[in-house]
Amino acid sequence: MTTQAEELLGAQVTGADGKVVGTVEQVFRDDVDGTPAWARVRSGKTGRFVPLGSSQVTKDGLSVPFDSQKIMGGPNIDAGQHMSAAQAEELSRYYGLTVPSQAPPQDQGQMQAQDQGQMQGQAQDQAQAQDQSQQGQMSDQDWLVRQEERLQVGTEMLETGHVRLHKYVDTEPIEQTVRVFHEEYDVERLPIKSGERISGSIGEGEQEIILHAERAVLRKEVIPVERVRLLAKRVDEDKTYRDEVRRERIEIEPDQQLSNSGTQPDPGKGSRR
Repeated sequence: MTTQAEELLGAQVTGADGKVVGTVEQVFRDDVDGTPAWARVRSGKTGRFVPLGSSQVTKDGLSVPFDSQKIMGGPNIDAGQHMSAAQAEELSRYYGLTVPSQAPPQDQGQMQAQDQGQMQGQAQDQAQAQDQSQQGQMSDQDWLVRQEERLQVGTEMLETGHVRLHKYVDTEPIEQTVRVFHEEYDVERLPIKSGERISGSIGEGEQEIILHAERAVLRKEVIPVERVRLLAKRVDEDKTYRDEVRRERIEIEPDQQLSNSGTQPDPGKGSRR
């Protein structure tokens, strides 16, 4: 991966299963060639490591060829500003990457040859430095390096709360009017007309009728009326965060004797940056 480590900070990390794991919080370089080798991914309060050698930078962030469960199940390594060789080897074994074998110990003759080579190289460097000073060239000690801080803003996934649906049963009174009927008895009397012949004799008698009435019958049934569920809705918004960065400033402070002599620095060359 030839991408600069600064470009990866704050990038969104997506696993092979398409799930977003978190954002890149820190990048660790290889001790041999200095290339970005591992990235610490921040997901809430958890930090895990992913290999950068097999990952790809896309328009959406950093794509890692391992699923989210594999990444989040990785070893919990406490690496500060530098990752040790043992920690890198542990991560390489977990992800199934090739672990470089240790070089065999060199014999004393080879070590002496290397020491002599280093001494010769140092002598050559000293000779070149002397030649440069003799030729009037300025070394790094002749310069003031002005530095400044740059603010890098990333994002991380945090839990902000829980929402729960609970179904309760409420009882409410209800009234409904139903028309019903009932029977009542009535006595009908008809006088017998003159000349109308009705046979009969004097004695006791009786008559019985059955009265009816309607009654309301209540029956309850359960029917589905609505589906309800919870959904997480993403709302994008712009927030402004404020912080302070430090910036070095270089000014010219002339010697008091130089000021008294009337010689002032050329204002055209600038006294402040």
